[in-house]
Amino acid sequence: MLFLFPSEFPSCKAQDPEQTVVMVAICDFYRKKIKIRVPPPLLDWKTVNEKMPWNIVLLLGGGFALAKGSEDSGLSIWLGEKLTPLESIPPAAIALVLCLLIATFTECTSNVATTTLFLPILASMARAIQLNPLYIMLPCTLSASLAFMLPVATPPNAIAFAYGQLKVVDMAKAGFLLNIIGVLVITLSINTWGYYMFNLHAFPSWANSTVKP
Repeated sequence: MLFLFPSEFPSCKAQDPEQTVVMVAICDFYRKKIKIRVPPPLLDWKTVNEKMPWNIVLLLGGGFALAKGSEDSGLSIWLGEKLTPLESIPPAAIALVLCLLIATFTECTSNVATTTLFLPILASMARAIQLNPLYIMLPCTLSASLAFMLPVATPPNAIAFAYGQLKVVDMAKAGFLLNIIGVLVITLSINTWGYYMFNLHAFPSWANSTVKP
């Protein structure tokens, strides 16, 4: 819409600079030649092309497209069904392993791309093993923000690495400890007060794909 709105109100200017406002109105009334100055729009493509962070747009758009494609093609459901052997593992261990997996994967990609890719798969897996999807998706979503080890994990890490005279090894050592503490706190919370706050002991009806609307 900003490409359509003018930056200022259009104005009319007669060819004769000494012509009065009344004469301009008369000339306009009789459809004489009047120079109309068209103001530029509020936004033009040159500004958008120079200022738009296209890398972020492509990253987020690619993540959303990948998640949508996995969902529409049935890939998420297929991968979820392939993880049904995890049904024999205690739910607390499943949450811990998946949180560690997400925390490791998010060191290489953004948290938005990680959650967009993994959450549909985790939801399908939880439905396949008859486990409350929130029990898996909530801690994994929080674990996607545990990007402490590598400079490429998140923009604040890159800024600190560039201006703090740090080495990758230094960030990896400190970030590894923070990741472990974060995963333990998240899994402990979801298995204590979070278990009862979100009623995770019951399989919700909205997660049952066999229920007719």
